[in-house]
Amino acid sequence: MLKFFLISFSFSVVFFSLAKKDKDIKDTSSVEFIKVFFNGKSDHSFAFEGNESNDEFDMIQPLVDLIDSANYSVDLVAYDLQNMRVGHALANAARRGLRVRVITDIIHRNHAPRFTQPMWDTLRNAGIISFDDAGSIYWPDGRIEELPKRLPNSGANMHHKFCIIDALSESPDDLYLWTGTMNVTYTGPWNTNATLIIKDSGIAAAYLEEYNQMWGCFCDTPDPKKARFHKDKENVSQNVHFVNSTKVEVYFGPQNRTKSKPSISKRVTELIEDYAQHDARFLAFAISSNIPISEALLRRSGRGEIYLYGVIDPAFYARYRKSGDVWAQPEARFGKRMILPGKEIRKLHSKTLLLDAEHPYPDEHTAVTITGSYNFSKAAEEANDENILIIYDNYITNQFYQDFMGVMSRAKGETFHQYPTLDVSEWYDHFRIRDGQHIQIEFETNLPYPVSLLGAQTPRSWAGHADSTYFYSEEAKEKLRALTKGAKLRVVGPYGEVPVHRYSKYHGYILADFGDSVVSINREMIRQGYAQYNTYYKQNEDSVAAFKEYERYAKEHQLGMWSKPEMVGKVIQTSDAAFKENLFPLNINTATQRELEFLPTVGPGRAQTIITHREKNGEFRNFEDLERIKGIGPATIEKLRSLVVFEEKED
Repeated sequence: MLKFFLISFSFSVVFFSLAKKDKDIKDTSSVEFIKVFFNGKSDHSFAFEGNESNDEFDMIQPLVDLIDSANYSVDLVAYDLQNMRVGHALANAARRGLRVRVITDIIHRNHAPRFTQPMWDTLRNAGIISFDDAGSIYWPDGRIEELPKRLPNSGANMHHKFCIIDALSESPDDLYLWTGTMNVTYTGPWNTNATLIIKDSGIAAAYLEEYNQMWGCFCDTPDPKKARFHKDKENVSQNVHFVNSTKVEVYFGPQNRTKSKPSISKRVTELIEDYAQHDARFLAFAISSNIPISEALLRRSGRGEIYLYGVIDPAFYARYRKSGDVWAQPEARFGKRMILPGKEIRKLHSKTLLLDAEHPYPDEHTAVTITGSYNFSKAAEEANDENILIIYDNYITNQFYQDFMGVMSRAKGETFHQYPTLDVSEWYDHFRIRDGQHIQIEFETNLPYPVSLLGAQTPRSWAGHADSTYFYSEEAKEKLRALTKGAKLRVVGPYGEVPVHRYSKYHGYILADFGDSVVSINREMIRQGYAQYNTYYKQNEDSVAAFKEYERYAKEHQLGMWSKPEMVGKVIQTSDAAFKENLFPLNINTATQRELEFLPTVGPGRAQTIITHREKNGEFRNFEDLERIKGIGPATIEKLRSLVVFEEKED
């Protein structure tokens, strides 16, 4: 039992003697700091002198280093836990005799067995117990102890990503917190993210309170009967802290059932309305326009009171454009607003809002950084386990500002994100076919990265609508899959060099080694009538002549798509098989009638009922909401868990 706190079993009262309630109370940590890391390229021209951000960083390493330095305990909670660098660090900590506790989200625990199973095997072999938000205990001997009925709201996302180091130590100087926007996956360090290391015993203690509510106790073994997730958690005992002289507010979501917890949405909205004086800027994986945060940003910028800048993940931006959402409309780029879709290497996964970052103010007004796991959505406010930090500090906000301006520069096409290194001498045996034009090859461990066929243009897979595609695109995809099956792949440029990289992909010649022969994939796709020659990007002169001749031959002999030359380039209805292959996981809040009908037990009538309910009552937030649809009960919900997501899908 730590000497600096008492925790009641009911969680109704939690006291921390180390919590700072006022700026004048002496800090309990003798050394305190906040360090921030970014994986994208920042624009250091906006840095204060001596305040350049830690950009283009290996985002996993700070967490691994913290776990390796722990002397007493490690408490990790992760929405999606895959990255084996962290897995091995956790196992090594347990073997050193430390107490290691792990909490995960049940929906994402086994959604990708190839990536997750090595993690669970490693943790079990090290004697580590893990726990999920349904109340299931995963014992080291392989047993899974489940409750007769899952904990409430387990269909919502347990969306946390944080780690507390040495909570078992009796010295407040030993406590560290790692947190931020990044999931502990292989793609997490390549998605655009920010992470923080905070050395402050008060903030670490607040996160520990949140952790212990979910674990059910401060003990070694989770207590499912006392475990609380989602709406059943109470507020932590202290929301306002000071790291040296820097004020930091700490909040956890979602809102509880009695609405007695501070609302993240309300607090952020208050700051936008009452605190911001000059500018607001956000990086958003998702940002719903009909939530108070967005309404406040739009209202104040629309009145000309503040400048508003934002960059949104392109997948969500495309969705907003399709639905006519204000974020993707001309008024979002007019006057004092500039909202753009991101152009990052993968997902723009940040969830960050900056207030008055551009304008350096005197001491009486400080710039603010708001960041954490909290997406700007109703689900984050009302259903998902979330955490957020509000940091009042000009220098930290300036570091986030540098990161923001780097993302904005890439969104404008002025600069480009770092991307995985391709070795032209390497034969890669882990890859997957995305469509007839692209192969995703693992240049880094478990990080598939797209390569486009240089000099060859296959029919596009999608024509801007979920139910349409270009003629022969499905056949081209199957041909590319057949040509590469069982092979190792090598990618080279026009003359054997590293190929050109544009628009978040390589454009190269792909060679397939089958052991007894090597095949040029680009050549065969054109020669057999599944692609046309195209002129984009620098090409080998001999290949240009050969590809043109192969196309002429395929046309002359009516091979592949040239059997119906009048259809080449035409848009057609997507077949059910291809449609379904690209469908899941399905966002229940944007799914069309046809998409919904592919779900188990959901026919035309029930699909229309779902759409009608959605239009009348707003978005579904979790599986409990979905059970309100007549005919959808617990048995159907179990069938849907791996197929349905609610608004956000991360990796």
